[in-house]
This record gives sequence, C-alpha cells and structure tokens, in this order.
Amino acid sequence: IGQMARPRSFDPDEALDLARDVFWQKGFQGTSLDDITAATGLAKPSLYAAFGDKNALFLKVLERYHARIVAHAERIINDGPSARDAVHRWLIGFVPFCSGVRGKRGCLSINTSADGAAEQKEVRKRIESFNRKLEELLQDRLRADRAQFADGFDPDATAHTIMAIYTGLMVLAKDAPDAAHVRATL
Repeated sequence: IGQMARPRSFDPDEALDLARDVFWQKGFQGTSLDDITAATGLAKPSLYAAFGDKNALFLKVLERYHARIVAHAERIINDGPSARDAVHRWLIGFVPFCSGVRGKRGCLSINTSADGAAEQKEVRKRIESFNRKLEELLQDRLRADRAQFADGFDPDATAHTIMAIYTGLMVLAKDAPDAAHVRATL
C-alpha cells in the first residue's frame, strides 16, 4: 500500500503566530527555516507546502500582524463622540507595547524596517501600506470631527505628526523606557 498523503493537521494561524514570534525575536535576517521548524513543530516540506519559502512565510506573518493592528485601530479610532479622546485611547493602548520589559521587543513592522528586510520590495510595500492605512484612519476621524478643534486645525498634518510619534515611540521601545515617560510623551 502506497503512502497516503497526510491531511494538514495543524492550525495555519497558530503556525503563523509561532513563526511571528521567532521573526520578532531574531529579526528577519537572523531567522532560519530551522528556527521556524523548531518553533512550529512542522517539517520543512509542510512549511513550504503551506506557506512557501522564508520570504513568503514572512510576508504572511507581516500581513497577519498588520491586519490585527489595523482592525484594532479602526475599532478604537472610530469609537465614541470625541476624536481627541479616541486618538488618545488608541495611543495610550500602545504604552505596554513600547515601555518596560514587554516593550523591549519593539514593533515587528518597525524592527523589520530597521533590520534590512525592508530592502525587499514586497516587504517595503506592505510596511508603507500599513503605515498609510493607520495614517488614513487618523486623517478620516480628525477630518470628520474637525469642528471639535480650534480654527486653523490641520487634520492631515496632525495625523502625520501622530504617526511620527507612534513610530518614534516604537523605535525607542527597544530601550525599555518607563511607562510614565511614554505616557508623558503622548
């Protein structure tokens, strides 16, 4: 009797999350497929069959990571009657991720930009698209509620400034700053 093809008995989302954690810890360049197989328990042929090579796997990991952050941002930024309060809640929600020991790993997206993986065109395109989506969410909310702000308020410039602060805090997260310091910055 010939070998029966084994059905995929693993959860692809779980495998992507385990792979994400390895990429997050070691960086794209520093991660080998052996690291991924050790973390996921999947053999290389199964990994390739499910996700493709290391680059394709990383793009799927990044896409899933970005989608979660954007979905969360949409929920918070579009919630409640006050744009100022919504944006504040969104930013304050990042404090645990960009301070202290937990913040030390930084943001996968920003780490990727810093570790050279963004030199790959597809990776760079995904990161630019992710940043643009977040900025557009901020712009849309600030434009819609422009009347809540003083005359001369520029929603687009404000959204861009908020993104610069968010990005900067995620870069500085590697130094594990004090949460109170991060809140004061925000």
